[in-house]
Amino acid sequence: ILFTVIVASNGNQVEAVVSTQSTGTSSKINTTYCTEMIVPHCLLLTFCILFTFIVESNGNQVKITVPNAAGAGLYLGEKGQSCFQTCYQQGLNCNPVIQTKNSPLVFSQFKLSCDYVASNWSSSFEPGYNPSSNMCFGYMNVPAAITCSGANPKIQRVCNCQAPVKGTTTLGTGLSNSYVDGTEQWIFSQVLASGDTGVMSHLWVTYPASDDATMVIRYYVDGEKEASIQFDPSLACGVGFSDDYAPWGTKWFGKGAVFGSWFFNFKIPFTTSIVVTAQLPSIHQNGFYMIVRGSTNTPLIVGDVTMPSNARLNLFVVDAVFKPLDWITLANVSEDTQGYYFQITLSVQSRNLNFLEGCFRYYTAGQTFPGTLLSTGAEDYFDSGWYFDAGVYHLPVSGLTHFNQTKEGVSMSAYRFHEMDPVLFNDGLQFVWRNGDVYDASGIKCLSQEGKVVGNPGNSSVQAYTWVYTWN
Repeated sequence: ILFTVIVASNGNQVEAVVSTQSTGTSSKINTTYCTEMIVPHCLLLTFCILFTFIVESNGNQVKITVPNAAGAGLYLGEKGQSCFQTCYQQGLNCNPVIQTKNSPLVFSQFKLSCDYVASNWSSSFEPGYNPSSNMCFGYMNVPAAITCSGANPKIQRVCNCQAPVKGTTTLGTGLSNSYVDGTEQWIFSQVLASGDTGVMSHLWVTYPASDDATMVIRYYVDGEKEASIQFDPSLACGVGFSDDYAPWGTKWFGKGAVFGSWFFNFKIPFTTSIVVTAQLPSIHQNGFYMIVRGSTNTPLIVGDVTMPSNARLNLFVVDAVFKPLDWITLANVSEDTQGYYFQITLSVQSRNLNFLEGCFRYYTAGQTFPGTLLSTGAEDYFDSGWYFDAGVYHLPVSGLTHFNQTKEGVSMSAYRFHEMDPVLFNDGLQFVWRNGDVYDASGIKCLSQEGKVVGNPGNSSVQAYTWVYTWN
């Protein structure tokens, strides 16, 4: 124990040379043993708590190597940060295991002159430091793992951050019996090792309230400052007007219980990092549960379409009121871009059903009207007919998830996948629908911009989510 220690770092590993008289050996010292044996005597607190040591001896020297240790270890987050946030800022990933050995030494490396409170761990933001009271607390009887998403606006949390691990693996987390409110909460983050790729492929979320449309789920892809994918879970799962009919599902999404219980299996690719958050602006809601899952270095395949590793999933959102015969652009991808139009959810409220006469079509670079027709009317596009006269249905490719008609008006929501019949493009895409439509002189619809109006369509309040993969 009475060694002279010389420590050098080259950025990727830390090396200590220790003078001793020993025979040739090689062994691995785990962090717990190293903390107990070396920290009190050699004052190597940082290295012993943070890393696992590989020890090799050639008789006169002991070489201590810390593999892949660049930046990994314990960090003290900013006030209100979760450990997902703290580690992500360092380019690292949160490890939920924090070993304190019931000792306040866990705070020593942060150079805090705090008052130690020998209190048992009791909350997901502990062990922590309260700068207002100058107290370090919650380091006694710490559980085997602590959720990385826990945070308190007044507390700086101690976090265990580890370097990204290269290779193929499953990633994700689960958050149970928590809460969601107006503060955007980090549910999960992952930083990839250099050269790896990732795909998020599963989301499940529930809480005991019926107004799911006010919840916001966000995916920040590859270091985005503003989330390119932001949705309420009900509309992302094909349902408008907070319709709570359950259970039902396809392989891509569905609803397993009356309250919440939405599952969403769209593949969201990323190449450097991903952050998933949740927010409920309207209320503070306890009993919040959420699961996210994905994988690294797996091919991005949807149906028969294999996409390149640089593909991105884009969400185009429409939320507006349109006049009769207005053209509604549901997705607009710039020229010189390749891609795959995958799915749409359409939610409409209007005075009658004549808006359903509108035809879906798309244009690529150089195409003029009428473009490429995808339907002969709205309900036809969703594989139904005659103004949805069979009522609500949930099929693998398409479905009508809400339908309500009264003398005051009508509301409906429907979904359509293009997994079996992929819509591919090589030079941009404009996907368009019309609020109602017209006949030409021969009585044919969808091929004229002007003509006899079909029925008497009114103003329509339209919400739509259109999902398109793109790449260059």
